[in-house]
Amino acid sequence: MTDTPDLFAWMVVIPLTAVVIWRTPAALRAPQGRTLWFVFAALDVSMITRISAIGDFIYDATGIDDAATLTKHLCGIAAVAGLLRWVIAVVPGRDDGKREPRYRRAISNRPRRVVTWGAIIVITAIFPLAYRRTGRGTEDADFIFQQAGHLWGSLHLILFYAYLIFGMVCASMMCSAAGRDARAQGSFKISMQGLSLGCAVGACYGIVRTGYLVTRLADKPFLGGDTFVYVASNITLVGCVALVLMGSAVPAWERMGARMDAHAAVNDLRPLWARLTEAVPEVVYGKDHRNSTSLNWLRQRAPRLHSHLTGLLAKWADFWNWRGLDYRLRRRINQICDASLTLQDYVDPDLYESAERTAEELGLPPHTVPAYLLRTAIQRKKAGQEPFNSPPENAILHPGADLQRTTQALLPIGKAMNNRVVMSSLDRRLALT
Repeated sequence: MTDTPDLFAWMVVIPLTAVVIWRTPAALRAPQGRTLWFVFAALDVSMITRISAIGDFIYDATGIDDAATLTKHLCGIAAVAGLLRWVIAVVPGRDDGKREPRYRRAISNRPRRVVTWGAIIVITAIFPLAYRRTGRGTEDADFIFQQAGHLWGSLHLILFYAYLIFGMVCASMMCSAAGRDARAQGSFKISMQGLSLGCAVGACYGIVRTGYLVTRLADKPFLGGDTFVYVASNITLVGCVALVLMGSAVPAWERMGARMDAHAAVNDLRPLWARLTEAVPEVVYGKDHRNSTSLNWLRQRAPRLHSHLTGLLAKWADFWNWRGLDYRLRRRINQICDASLTLQDYVDPDLYESAERTAEELGLPPHTVPAYLLRTAIQRKKAGQEPFNSPPENAILHPGADLQRTTQALLPIGKAMNNRVVMSSLDRRLALT
């Protein structure tokens, strides 16, 4: 049919195989991820059998003509059945007390299993009656064109495509309804919309090929001929797989993005954390690279070099460590806030209002005030001054439940503490009041 019969197969097999390998560890760890992994694995095997070299290998191993084609169809049915099972488990049912739509009841567990096994038995039984191509070197892409106009071969394919169309349409409708639901938000909404579109494109693949077979059985020419069917059906197949892969990967990409944000937050907060915990070291609990005893000998001989090296090692350890990011970020924020609670006793209560008023007069942003208060408290504590007897009413830092929002609120405070120009301008203005 074409000089490159394996082109479309490779376009699907390469990303599918990568996704199967990527999802294998998660599927081994978590049972809830195995159904989707099975869908991709079955679809991957189905597409691999379209490669000419694999078809020749299966023929040599079994001695059965077109055994690769039958394997492809059986794995395709398994993939569709697995997709329906996964969609039913993921997409919530109706919670308003009304009956589920007919298509959802039709693909519930028992009916789906009966239809799936029925389809497998029937197409396997009809397959020997189809027009058979003998020997090696046959293109799987040409199987449909060999069966065109042949009753049993066309019936075998029509039953396969009918199961595919029904499964894809039902999955598309369920995913579309879930994506439009008011409860759907974020990555789940995008994922359902992508899966719905992908399943709809997959149904188009089956419709094009079924229409071609039915037209040829009626001894009528199909619009566009064999070339159109070959190109259109393969384009829709590639589009279906691509959209399904992208739709299913959206939550994983969101989790990866959240991990990257948490990793960046842990590292970005290090300067503020290091400065506060250096002044209040007792708030640091658990393992900390600054307290490593491996360089104790250097601490005695060159304390400044020891401090620099341990700080550098801790910074690199944070950068390369991707484990327990949420816990480490929460611990870092808690230690920053705990240190600020200790340091706020070293701030004159009257300094709060005067610092806010002065910062406003100088046109400085609001985060400059807590930065100045923390800097002042650190200086007083390092100078050995006693804390004030009457603690201030307002806390310097106000941590929130959202880690990322708290991080975004703390970062400018740390930068302002290191801005000597801003801190000096506040010192001069406050000294005149």
